[in-house]
Amino acid sequence: MQTCDSTDNLKSLLYQYLWHALWIPRPTLSRRRAAYENPIPAEPDSQAYVPVSHDTTLARMSGILKGKVALITGAGAGIGAATARRFAAEGAVLWLNDLDPTALDAIRDETGGRGLAGDMSDSAFATHWVDEAAGQHGRVDVLYNNVGVSRIGLIGELSDDDWRSQQRLNLDTVFFATRAALKHMVRRRSGSIVSISSGAGIGGQYRLGGYAAAKAGVISLMETVATEYGRLGIRANSLTPGPTATEPLLDYLKGRPGGIEAHTADLNLARLSAVEEVAAAVAWLASDEASNVSGICLQCNIRSGSRRPT
Repeated sequence: MQTCDSTDNLKSLLYQYLWHALWIPRPTLSRRRAAYENPIPAEPDSQAYVPVSHDTTLARMSGILKGKVALITGAGAGIGAATARRFAAEGAVLWLNDLDPTALDAIRDETGGRGLAGDMSDSAFATHWVDEAAGQHGRVDVLYNNVGVSRIGLIGELSDDDWRSQQRLNLDTVFFATRAALKHMVRRRSGSIVSISSGAGIGGQYRLGGYAAAKAGVISLMETVATEYGRLGIRANSLTPGPTATEPLLDYLKGRPGGIEAHTADLNLARLSAVEEVAAAVAWLASDEASNVSGICLQCNIRSGSRRPT
């Protein structure tokens, strides 16, 4: 009868285990090369901006924000409204804001949320808005900073007012709401802050210098909050959605050479994002599903390079 050293037996069993545990079928090199050299062509008549279907009904949600008191700025339209709908479907208790009272009333009626209309770039109003949410609901669990506006122009052509308005609307709004929310989150040693930035904030973009500078500030601000308040149970993250199929962008692209296809050609997914896709990313970052995620900038279908089609 043939015998083997016990150490050799153990090594043999270990090698067999690792082989079966780690082996994953992969395409051959020739198939990989063919996939890169012959990508699947887009449909000739496709605008390539309509993503997969997004069902935001309660039946499809998992309740990851159930019972959370969630504050959303700029909730009246676009990504903000889509996020309000997603948060509501996930079970959140909503406290909303928009500069447009009519738009705010519409999204409040749709989602069952409450809130106040007003200018989040006004420090006093932003503080009052957050404090009122805490007063009515007893706490602030989630803050989503969604307010943001871009203006196009070369750096050398921006007026003082152009520059200041970009910082005020895109960065001051985030700072004022975040500072006010931290006071309430620190008391409970718990909270999640999510702020919308932009691909322009990562590498800068042509003719969007003021906007890019402000959005870079948003990323840095969230990283700093994460560093300063993480030990107190507060998470802070940003995300950078690429061009998203909102009505203002779609209207803008109608008059541009090449339209949507030219604008999306160098995006990582070669299409516009849907507002529901961005809302899903925000909901994840805001929820306890991302309980150990803090200080990151989540990139959502941005450009690999730091430029914008002219």
